[in-house]
Amino acid sequence: MIRWIGFLIFGLASVSHAGGSIQLKPHVVLFVSDDMGWNEVGYHGSTIATPHIDQLAREGVQLDRFYVHPVCSPTRTALMTGRIPARMGIFSVIGRTGGVPKEERFLPELFRQAGYQTAMSGKWHLGFAEAAYRPNARGFNQFFGFYGGGINYYSSTNTRRLGWFRNGRPVNVEGYSTDLLADEAISRIQKRDKNKPLLLYVPFNAPHPPAEAPEALVHKYRRLGYTGRRLGHAGAIEAMDAAIGRILVVLKKEGMERNTLVMFFCDNGSGISRRSPQYEPGQLRLRGGKGTLQEGGIRVPAVIRWPGVLQPNTTSRQLMGAQDLLPTLAAAAGFEPVDTRPLDGVNCWPAILKQKRMQRPPLIVGGEGGGFAVLQGNWKLIWDQHGLNLYDIEQDPIEAKDLSTDHPLTAAELADVLRPVREKIKQ
Repeated sequence: MIRWIGFLIFGLASVSHAGGSIQLKPHVVLFVSDDMGWNEVGYHGSTIATPHIDQLAREGVQLDRFYVHPVCSPTRTALMTGRIPARMGIFSVIGRTGGVPKEERFLPELFRQAGYQTAMSGKWHLGFAEAAYRPNARGFNQFFGFYGGGINYYSSTNTRRLGWFRNGRPVNVEGYSTDLLADEAISRIQKRDKNKPLLLYVPFNAPHPPAEAPEALVHKYRRLGYTGRRLGHAGAIEAMDAAIGRILVVLKKEGMERNTLVMFFCDNGSGISRRSPQYEPGQLRLRGGKGTLQEGGIRVPAVIRWPGVLQPNTTSRQLMGAQDLLPTLAAAAGFEPVDTRPLDGVNCWPAILKQKRMQRPPLIVGGEGGGFAVLQGNWKLIWDQHGLNLYDIEQDPIEAKDLSTDHPLTAAELADVLRPVREKIKQ
């Protein structure tokens, strides 16, 4: 423990500073993609170009067993609250009514309480029926983006006539949505209060269908043999990667790079192919996609970088999920979350920092239709309308063989973990 504390203090004390005052707490930048699968990043063998995400992977830690929920609102709920979305009755997307219960404490609220300035540029999808459900009421000093599940890539409104907003007010903007979100993120970095650390949350629209991309990228992927929905999907991913690259350049120009924890992850599996296996060639042909509890629906690319603190070009096999991010990022920033409801997430920062797997409680993932998955060690149990299915994920990541009859005690033990959650999902 002493060695770990010393290493962390060294990382904090050796950061760059602005205006002559040392900034001890790290800046935190979170990038989230929308409907992007495991095999859709270059470092997993994709033919889709993601050089800047790949750069983060080379310069940081790849989180090889990072899990989210099958669709976007539950994942975003888990990120913001550190709790299982099923406890709030959230299994699917949040529409025009309701939202995450108002008594839940959100991640940006806790970071503000710890002295951070907070900004968001992107997709909310956690409720907007009342002002109390919207970003500015949930801890963000600054918000630019859209409240619902998607927006047209090239105009200021979506099909439901709900468009872009800035701090609660509708705004007319024109341009490619990915570029607009990157421009706003860059502006927030450049206009930040240099006496405070910054929490910047950038959840992109891309590559949520119906994905569109700049014409040059459409031509590029057509030449590579992409067709149909895959064409816009691939182009939208590369355009998002370029936007991430622009933001990373500004962090460096502003002297923030060495004192900024940057994380990228996807909110759920690919929205293009929900069948087995995923269409995109790569290292693992994971089964399923968005909306499923199979690996292709909930196991996603995730990387975290903090120069001088995290060892570059390494891979963590620590089991980790979206609900773990609140306590993990708080620990990385050097504070303890207070006044929260009981957290389901656990602090995985020591495991990431020390490159060792730690013991943790089972990780629970809720699916649409009342199904659940639970992961513990190498085991994964899916309990849905089809019954119980048990897999050894480390030996069988493509979930080819159900082992529930071969290992009935393991299946029963994991089912016991899920039973109280299934029976009483709202506490």
